[in-house]
Amino acid sequence: MRTLLALLLLASAARAAEKVADPLAGLDARELHNRGTQRLAEGDLAGAEEALRASLGRDDDTLRPPALHNLGHVRFGKGKEGLGGRTAGDVTELSIARSYLEAADADISDMKDQIELLDKAKAEGREPDYVPATAALGGGINTYRTIKKLIPKEEAMVTKRSGVIALWTRSVGDFRGAHELDAADAQGKANAEAVEELLRALRRETAALDEAIEAQRKKLEELRDVIRELVKRIPDDKLPPEAESGDEDEEEDFLPPERRKPKPRSGSDKKGEEGKEEKMTEQEARGSLEGLKNEFGRKMPAGQQDGKGGSGGKPKDKKGKDY
Repeated sequence: MRTLLALLLLASAARAAEKVADPLAGLDARELHNRGTQRLAEGDLAGAEEALRASLGRDDDTLRPPALHNLGHVRFGKGKEGLGGRTAGDVTELSIARSYLEAADADISDMKDQIELLDKAKAEGREPDYVPATAALGGGINTYRTIKKLIPKEEAMVTKRSGVIALWTRSVGDFRGAHELDAADAQGKANAEAVEELLRALRRETAALDEAIEAQRKKLEELRDVIRELVKRIPDDKLPPEAESGDEDEEEDFLPPERRKPKPRSGSDKKGEEGKEEKMTEQEARGSLEGLKNEFGRKMPAGQQDGKGGSGGKPKDKKGKDY
């Protein structure tokens, strides 16, 4: 008896869990259609799509046309959300990409002119004027780094737009399907044509942005080559600060390895790696000496003369540090 009761309780719990897991399971096609339509009116696009798709799965032919019509609105709305509430891509994205391509061309032209002027001055035995060359180099490097940072953002924009294109393509299919099943649904046909027009514009803009990204990649290579050629002609003390990267990206360090300055160590690196000798700063050294003085009750020698031990007095005057 107890075993039977336990089995009944388990079966009841399983049915309850099933209802919680799928709240739409017990609804018929019309209930699902009504729920989806209500969710659409409330702006719950995800909930509307779930209910309308479930309604279509019930194979009720009378409800199929209106369910498809509403699904067309749902998928168009989701695509619109992907564009930030707009019905077209932001053309400023493409304008910015193209403007930096033009800036790169101008920088390349300026740097090539400076390379020619520097080579001519050296060939004639004159001291080159490095000021305009340094300015041109700094501008070229800044443009290079800006474009390099822009490309991943632009690629994300293309990916987002591709998702919108997929949604709107399905929206057109939904509206057309509704009209094919119900010729009286003239609005479904009109909606399909309107979304198709938006799709064509979005595809053109997305393709143009994709082409601009590819052009930027090629322009980066050209910029990098000209920057490195100009760097070769400018002495280290005349180089702009932009010539050395501020991170670990070797692609951005335009100096050859032998001309690169050691990277400044961050505060977390001061402790050094275990097993490696680290030099103390003057302040750290004096702090250690004072600590030893307090510990042993006398001042420790700060230096030695002629290989002999210090006397505990002031070290002999000398340049540099006394530890």
